[in-house]
Amino acid sequence: MQSIHQNPTFQMLLSITEELIEEKGCHQTTLQDIIKRSGMSKGAIYHYVRSKDELLGLLLRKRLDQIGAYFYEKVHLGKNELEGPLEAIMEGLRHIQDPQDVTNQIILYLLSKKDDPTIGEMLTDIYNQSVENSREWIELGQKGGVIPESLDAEKTATLFTVLTYGIRVQSVMSPNAKSFSMDDLHQMMYQKLSQG
Repeated sequence: MQSIHQNPTFQMLLSITEELIEEKGCHQTTLQDIIKRSGMSKGAIYHYVRSKDELLGLLLRKRLDQIGAYFYEKVHLGKNELEGPLEAIMEGLRHIQDPQDVTNQIILYLLSKKDDPTIGEMLTDIYNQSVENSREWIELGQKGGVIPESLDAEKTATLFTVLTYGIRVQSVMSPNAKSFSMDDLHQMMYQKLSQG
């Protein structure tokens, strides 16, 4: 049985929402805009999500899933080395310094609404999934012998997650502040993962 998230209509809904956010931003994009662009009725959209905010959270999850899929693809193609899979992670994160990146816009938009229990829970789940993905990647590298087993996977995963979300916030709050770049993050991650 096909998951709702694999449904072509749902994927189209996510794509249209992403396009609208690129054009108008999160605050200016309305459910009515999504209805008009998609040609779907309000009821049809509510079949998939309960609100625009939930749709935005699902866009974030889609990005996390894409990074994970690309990482695992590189691991399976690799030769038991760290650089290929790490490059896959960095490729997935390449836009985190772009203040116009849809995921950066969504994160800040949802953070502004975190007092809503549903959104707060969604943000917590997304953050926890980010840490979990990183931890799994580190443990996979440890099993493959390319990351020292002495490295605390949970703490390192949390550190990397905090850094990437911090870079996202910095990119929007101070777009010209590039004192800690993606190259710096890549180098730091490589050193931490290879030396433990």
